Amino acid sequence: MHVYRDGLEHAQRFCRGKPRGKLVRVGKTSKRGTRLHFRPDPEVFGPEARFDLDLVRETLEARTYLHAGLQIVLQDQGSGESFTYEHEGGIADFLPRLVAEREKAATHPGIFYASKEGEVRLELALKWTDALDYCLRTYVNGIPTRAGGTHEVGLNAAVVRAVRAYLDAKSISIKGVTLSAEDIREGLVAILSIYVREPQFQGQTKDRLGNPEVTAAVESLVRPALEQWLLENGSSAEAIVGRAILAARARAARREVTQSVLRKSATVRRLNLPGKLADCSSTEPAECELFIVEGDSAGGSAKQGRDRHTQAILPLRGKVLNAEQASSAKIWANKELQDVITALGCGVGKDYAPEKLRYDRVFLLMDADSDGQHITTLMLTFFYRHMPGLLRGGHVYLAQPPLYRVDAAKETYWALDEAERDRVLASLPAGAKPQVSRFKGLGEMPAEDLKATTLDPQRRRALRVVVDGEIETDRVLLNELMGKDAQAR
Repeated sequence: MHVYRDGLEHAQRFCRGKPRGKLVRVGKTSKRGTRLHFRPDPEVFGPEARFDLDLVRETLEARTYLHAGLQIVLQDQGSGESFTYEHEGGIADFLPRLVAEREKAATHPGIFYASKEGEVRLELALKWTDALDYCLRTYVNGIPTRAGGTHEVGLNAAVVRAVRAYLDAKSISIKGVTLSAEDIREGLVAILSIYVREPQFQGQTKDRLGNPEVTAAVESLVRPALEQWLLENGSSAEAIVGRAILAARARAARREVTQSVLRKSATVRRLNLPGKLADCSSTEPAECELFIVEGDSAGGSAKQGRDRHTQAILPLRGKVLNAEQASSAKIWANKELQDVITALGCGVGKDYAPEKLRYDRVFLLMDADSDGQHITTLMLTFFYRHMPGLLRGGHVYLAQPPLYRVDAAKETYWALDEAERDRVLASLPAGAKPQVSRFKGLGEMPAEDLKATTLDPQRRRALRVVVDGEIETDRVLLNELMGKDAQAR
């Protein structure tokens, strides 16, 4: 590491956090900044560790958005390419790019931007679009917090209360519908960057902020500024309110249609559901999740650890048919696949009807071994061939149950595989005496552990399944890997 400061250059080497020599004064310089050369330790990162250039570029460019005026030059010595990132406008430049990437029209012109100083230093840019979801990027001290936290709670409250305050100030009454917080935030795209003196990160990957005082701090900084902006930008405010009213009316219409259908067919549909299905009590598909699990024993643990209101469990017995090789007659006669089709309720093939889907999220929860991976692949093959709308709609996820549990120094760590287990062990402080447990299967995992690592939406790690290039997927993954020609496989 070389540091250029106060007209002098100093250098020092480190290995695993410890100096490998004294601080050396190299000489005089007019440069300012730090030059760091880093080589991954194979004992920590594994012998196959490689840099993901796209991830490095994305991370570095995000830093230049978060620190306006900062210039970062990335040189790829392998290819000889060089990349320079600099954004004078900071996150005010980041937001239009994020909106453009989502490919949804803006609800109003311009953006709301705020930069505030205080116990919590804050920078915020936001804009409403015609999207049906809510996109929020948050950072704490320059670190992305993908799991949100107390700063996100404060921002959500500030946005909702600012819009409601605008409605009160303009004496706007809405007849026939009630605006919910979700209606107001629908379509919102926001980037929030805060700086906290002593952040408390939570979660297994430490990507959720836990400081309770930050919620009120963020709300007090954002709410009055956003309320004032709405009052000063009447046309934008009217467009935002109009968009929220449309969202509320659409939600009310969907609910009425859903309740009407449920009233007519709830009894029949409940009677026709598979006997092994432990269904959830909610009748709102948007909040319901189905976990397809491997085996009855795993199903028992999942049933104990689930949220009975929103999470349903369907155990499978053994490996399902390979839909790439089996005939249609065999597929329709297979009880395991028929149970999946019946539980989802949306039909298959040409009869697939997304509006009839009973669960918005479908998780494949299998053991973290080769058999579990095989069953997962068989289920994905079935979905791709006979229910492709599930994949295209982003409804299918791969659950990530841990294979190892490491207890050390009153802390518990979870590892998905041996490589992650080794990284956890290598990161423990000297003198720690870790206890490592390996789960032989989901059926042997305590319900509380399964809930904490795999079922709880706030703590679980899951992968959404997307189809990136249908021609390549069809040719390579399905025909060659799952087809009858063993030589191609």
